[in-house]
Amino acid sequence: MFELDKNEIKFLYNGKKLEDREAFAYALTLHKHVINELDVSKNDLTPTQILELAKKLNKRIIDLFDKKSEHFKANIQGKDMDETDLLTVLIKEKSALKTPILISANGASVLEYPRDTIQIDMVFNEISGNDS
Repeated sequence: MFELDKNEIKFLYNGKKLEDREAFAYALTLHKHVINELDVSKNDLTPTQILELAKKLNKRIIDLFDKKSEHFKANIQGKDMDETDLLTVLIKEKSALKTPILISANGASVLEYPRDTIQIDMVFNEISGNDS
């Protein structure tokens, strides 16, 4: 799922969140990149995809949760849950996934603010400029 060409970007976002939609709009303005979107509010992620995402981000499953989400605060925070249970929760409760996430052949990053996409574009341009 996350094997990408050099100029390709996979953009995971939650279309139900305004900031995610803003970040996606910024992503669409990235120059010289093919944007493949995945709206997690409309598409299911498999356990394998979530594990692959965690590996690509170099994070544990618990780190993929949006700590500000109501679901996290009510059902996960302060509880001792194993990775399998956390994985099950992320599959069932899509709003708990921290988004947006930008994935490229060079790595992956969770965007804190919609405009972070612009800074990432500059980094990608520097990388692709060095390869010329």
